[in-house]
Amino acid sequence: MASILTPSAFQIKIKEEHVVKGIKTTNETFFTLGNITNVDRRIVTIPAQTPIDLFNVNGVRPSAGTFPSSSMKYARITNLDTTSSLAVSFTSSKSPDGIGVIGTDLTSSYTSGGIGGVIGLYAAIPTTASVSGSGMTLDVVVSSSLVMSQSLGINSAPTDCATGTYNVNLAGGSGVGATAQAIVTGADPSIPTLASVMVLNPGRGYVVGDVLTINDGGLGTGQLITAQAFTNNGLIPNVSNDIIREIAVYTTTGQGGTVNVRSVGGVVSTVTPVNIGTGYLQGQVITISQAQLINVGFGNVNSDYTCTLQPGDVANSSAASMLALTGSNINTSIFQAKIAAGGSGYETGETVTVNGAEIGNSTDAIFTLTLNDFTENGARSYWTMDVLPTSSLMFSSPQVTGSTFNGFFEQDIEFVSVYAETERMDVEYVVVNSDNA
Repeated sequence: MASILTPSAFQIKIKEEHVVKGIKTTNETFFTLGNITNVDRRIVTIPAQTPIDLFNVNGVRPSAGTFPSSSMKYARITNLDTTSSLAVSFTSSKSPDGIGVIGTDLTSSYTSGGIGGVIGLYAAIPTTASVSGSGMTLDVVVSSSLVMSQSLGINSAPTDCATGTYNVNLAGGSGVGATAQAIVTGADPSIPTLASVMVLNPGRGYVVGDVLTINDGGLGTGQLITAQAFTNNGLIPNVSNDIIREIAVYTTTGQGGTVNVRSVGGVVSTVTPVNIGTGYLQGQVITISQAQLINVGFGNVNSDYTCTLQPGDVANSSAASMLALTGSNINTSIFQAKIAAGGSGYETGETVTVNGAEIGNSTDAIFTLTLNDFTENGARSYWTMDVLPTSSLMFSSPQVTGSTFNGFFEQDIEFVSVYAETERMDVEYVVVNSDNA
């Protein structure tokens, strides 16, 4: 059970007893660690001959079985089995000789900055590293893009659009890839209004003066046309009351539409859309059931009402255009940053920075390296040892070295893996660490 502690001391006591020629000797050793913030103690059942990670110390912050890199101050692993040995494997961290992979685009590792500057290609730009790396250069492309989360001005509103929220592509202009969230509202659902268009994806390559559009159908397809009544080409019921009633109509795909049903001279005479809805298709059959007509007051009704939607009964939303882009609508930023020279000495989580003065006086651009961004001269090292039945293995440093160790001094232990050599067993571990170190 993990416990979060106020930074405090942790004391280890080792007691040894032995008897030689009837003489008993006892040795006790005390070891105190200060500034301890976390203690994790667990008993785990592990499989035979299949290694599993017991705990690791290559994380960012402490959690169950995971501790920040280099934070471990003491660990104990105890084989609780009485007959079988336990195999314990240690895996070191990678060596600090990480070399950037030439041609890798660091935009997926982008953290911040690189805003402003002059559009263009900047070759072999030097970088500075936050930890140990040096010598990496980047080929940087600065391009223009729309400002994220900014509302664009609407020039021409669409017709026949349907109320709702739409993710739409923005067409036109000099750039590519921009998308937006368009919101269509209206207190009167028969006359929807394009209320706002907000940039979701900034795209690239846009310039001042570009006019962006939402294409036909982008704000709904299959809206009912309110200017005309349906053609009576199906069942026309007789009724006993001459009235007008508004009734909702649906198809397998269409919804949200309503129609005014009018009866004159004891028969349903006209059915005219009021609310346009969306999703209706030419050739679909609109059905208003006998029960619906009776329930809203048409009296005695002898059948359902049906009609088949004709080409002139439905329409898609028309195109909408935005106001011409101004300088306030456009950013210049890094579009691409490929490694030109790999340098050396880079680590996972290390940042590399491009001075903004090198790319047209932008803000400094920062990239946080991942394992995919570099290779390593020195590989991780692995070594395994046996822990006998009912015995323990204790160590008080995450750093490893030795005559048979093929890594580098001061490499940190990252993973501790275990497996039972003959049959499954219970293993206890205690890890003591300080994330304030």
